[in-house]
Amino acid sequence: MKYKKLLSLGIILLLALSQAFAQKQSTSLTLKSGDWFETDIRIKNLTHTSDYRFDVRYEVSNKTQNGDLSFKLSIERMRLKYADANNTWLGYDSYYPPYVENRKKNLTKQIYEITVDGQGKISKLKLLSTAPKAGFSVIDVKGQSYTPRTELSVDRFFPMDYLKQISETIINALLVGKTQIKTVDLSNRNGERNIANAVLKSASFKLLRNAVIKGKITNLTKADSLYSITDLLNDELFRFNKDGSFSANILAGRNIRRRWVFGKFDEDDEFDGFKTFSLLLEPLDTLTVKADALNFYNTVSFGGNAAAKAALSKDLVAVVDNQWVNKSNYRSKSIKEFIAFQKQGQKDFDGILKKYANRVSSEILDYCRNDFKYVQAGTKLMYVSEYRKKQKPNRLLDEFPKGFFLSIDTLPVSLSGSEGGMYYGYYLIWLLSYHQTKLGMVNADQYGFFASYATAMASFEGYPLYFSISEAFEKELKKGDPESTRRLKNYYEDFIHNCGNTSLTNRITELWTRAMQLWSAGNPSPVKQLLLKDGSTLDLTQFKGKPLVLIVNNNRSKVLKGYIDLIKKQNGSQVHFVIAQLTVPILDTIDQKLKELPNVTYVELSYDRDKQNNLDLYYQQTKAFTFDSDFRVISTYPLDTTTGDTKVMQELIKKAIDSSAMTKEQKAELIKTIGWSAGSILFAGLVFFWIYKARIANLKRKESLKRQIKELEVKAIRSQMNPHFIFNALNSIQSLINNQQYKEANIYLEKFALLIRRVLNNSERTFVSLSDELEAVTLYVELEQLRFDFVFDIRIDKGINANLIEIPGMITQPLIENAILHGIAQKGTSGTLKVAISKSGSYLKIAITDNGSGWNGEVKDGHHGFGLKLVRERLSLLNTPATKGNLEINGNLAGQSSGVTAVLTIPID
Repeated sequence: MKYKKLLSLGIILLLALSQAFAQKQSTSLTLKSGDWFETDIRIKNLTHTSDYRFDVRYEVSNKTQNGDLSFKLSIERMRLKYADANNTWLGYDSYYPPYVENRKKNLTKQIYEITVDGQGKISKLKLLSTAPKAGFSVIDVKGQSYTPRTELSVDRFFPMDYLKQISETIINALLVGKTQIKTVDLSNRNGERNIANAVLKSASFKLLRNAVIKGKITNLTKADSLYSITDLLNDELFRFNKDGSFSANILAGRNIRRRWVFGKFDEDDEFDGFKTFSLLLEPLDTLTVKADALNFYNTVSFGGNAAAKAALSKDLVAVVDNQWVNKSNYRSKSIKEFIAFQKQGQKDFDGILKKYANRVSSEILDYCRNDFKYVQAGTKLMYVSEYRKKQKPNRLLDEFPKGFFLSIDTLPVSLSGSEGGMYYGYYLIWLLSYHQTKLGMVNADQYGFFASYATAMASFEGYPLYFSISEAFEKELKKGDPESTRRLKNYYEDFIHNCGNTSLTNRITELWTRAMQLWSAGNPSPVKQLLLKDGSTLDLTQFKGKPLVLIVNNNRSKVLKGYIDLIKKQNGSQVHFVIAQLTVPILDTIDQKLKELPNVTYVELSYDRDKQNNLDLYYQQTKAFTFDSDFRVISTYPLDTTTGDTKVMQELIKKAIDSSAMTKEQKAELIKTIGWSAGSILFAGLVFFWIYKARIANLKRKESLKRQIKELEVKAIRSQMNPHFIFNALNSIQSLINNQQYKEANIYLEKFALLIRRVLNNSERTFVSLSDELEAVTLYVELEQLRFDFVFDIRIDKGINANLIEIPGMITQPLIENAILHGIAQKGTSGTLKVAISKSGSYLKIAITDNGSGWNGEVKDGHHGFGLKLVRERLSLLNTPATKGNLEINGNLAGQSSGVTAVLTIPID
């Protein structure tokens, strides 16, 4: 009886609040052509076996004279979850469908055309386009009993009769000016009861507000005159009254976290200047806030029906700060101490939730529990990273106790409901690093986009997969290097065609365009001036007239120490240097030394990233830009801040100087010299020109024909070599499958696909850079390591720049393949394969050594040496009268187990 009375009282209060909002804001709405609005529609089964959410956009395409409205209705996003007969939950998110490589176009949306009369009744509903079937997959972590992916059409969970009922309810509520859309009772053909409710998200017109935050903050200063309620990237700004009171009408969605902020921005520590709290705001919520600005966190109090939610969020801040934000609390602990630390954090968290068990809804408590799981898991991964820095570099995760990573390995990351959350996003970044460690990529020195891409494809699906790939793209594209960006074209197109979330694709497209266009060689500099720390600007165009080297440093200034002597040696009349320091030098004297150089302009940049144009191109890196005398881009290069890139910098400076246009004085002197000499040599030149014209033309034709023949020969050999490599790789995959090594076969296949793409991308190029060759070979060796578990090492002499030297593509692969298959395949972990690269004069030497059973020079039965024959034929095509390529194989004729060394000598000049 008591429960019924409380329930009746709650319903009366809810109706009263709804009526109060309606009385204040209710007004009829007249829609016209071009108007649009977006809704969040949720359909739930009362047996709690399904939960479907749809982001639906309605756009008025036509309005007739009698007042009928025609709408184009598109389902922008579908987030679907249901439980099968075994109570296994499956899910699908149309923003993040199963990732398909080489997808040629974007996925289509489910689009309808509806006609509505003046009373909001739908007289016509027509399907215009159909979305792909939803590929459902298990939400929880996949185990041995992994359920195969299930595909269902949109009509299966959002039939047209549902769409009609819900759309009529939404449109009618808009037309009569209601702030709350009523719940729709749905019945399907099987007698199941579903309910649907909708929330308006955004519109081309002003939507009625459905929640209120108000209150009073005493002891405010003038700097505290603004505060904001934030919803992801959308901010609403309001002013305090003179007495500190305020009142804000808010458009609340479905349990969307809103952050309330006011205060003064502090350049030294931007967070200390703000007072803030957050809460999950819902329609019809009211919140009253009272506090003293001088002691905000100790005096703040809440009132209204959302008071408990706000207080819960405030109480959880201390636990989250202790368990996540303050790294000093845990990063130096032993493993045993860290486990105890997290257990105490979980105990503190559970205690707070128990305190609010009967004060907030179970849905909000579940949201907080889910959020805290990612806090704990993210902290654990950060601790692992800090702990491993102190250990031997070859150790992986074996030193951690059994079950330490269970909470991470069993934590669902797809369709978690935490998308866009700060803790969830950071957790995914650390989770990718964790999976890279498990797969051994980090220990194999595999970093950058390709390592992150391969790990994400092998480890994730749904939002975590797309988020991880977008993060990898962002890090790579911010380097602003057009050459490395071009290599990612196929991956970029795949991402754009697969991903339905425009907030991700628009960002990557913007970065891609900037990297490809703005900083391409020969383009005018996209940066004309720099905003300095003191508020002034440095006009870079003032340095036109001679080459310019711009070094933007987003690290401690000591990383530039190795370049001081090189800069000193340069002639100030030939090249000028601008060094822009972004971070504040701490206990460094390097900046002072740079300031004293006569050919250097040293400046400190402003931290205001909103005004600092192109800052993202050198965010978190040190980068060199070179420009010619007309202030056109010559090159961009991210400098290595650990070992330094002095030789590369020297080459960049030389290119800049060589590109220098002549000054006016130089041009005048040259014209004078040419004028005196031109007349005397003109006549003789004409005579010799006519004599040799025919002969030179004939020689050019012959040379062109020889070059074409040689290129055709190279392509013919390469066309034999690629099938040879593919045949062997497929044999390896078949071997793993036959041995029931399915996981290894899957990883092998992922890396094989990555390698094949790289090989095919380079298939039309006669030469590739040494760095590209080594990356491809490393991928191949990693494939073979999955089968034979040997040790692999690559060493390059310091004087070699792998990005500038070019060699024939995949020329080393047959030698490495022979070393593995005929040398160390049976030795397991005791087998070693080493590749040493050195330079001797105009030759590049690549030595491939194994510790296998040796080779006496004889070809075994069944082995035709096809790969070695192709290598020798390719080398012969590179020969010139002055340089000769060579392949030398040194085996042990005595039959002792001393292995084989193959030395490949390639002319490079």
